[in-house]
Amino acid sequence: MNRFTPLWIFLVIFVLGAIYLPGFAKYLKLKRKDQALYQELEALKQEIAKLEEEEHLLKTDLTKLEEAVRQELGLVKPGETVVRVIEEEIPAEPPAPKST
Repeated sequence: MNRFTPLWIFLVIFVLGAIYLPGFAKYLKLKRKDQALYQELEALKQEIAKLEEEEHLLKTDLTKLEEAVRQELGLVKPGETVVRVIEEEIPAEPPAPKST
């Protein structure tokens, strides 16, 4: 009986591991997902706060409102000159031919 005791202990540990390890792995996966969602939630809360501050400024500050409207609609005041900067794309040089 004494020589079978380590075998029984090993079998009990193996069975417990087989039962609980998949659940523990799933728990760790869900915990990582929860942490990622929490970080995303915090980023969204900061974005909401920024947008609420911008909304408040647009409702109270006329110069900020004018700036936003002019930028969004492309409006200009009488006497202003509009300057548009168009960046030209420079084509990439073709690769040099290989000499053999």
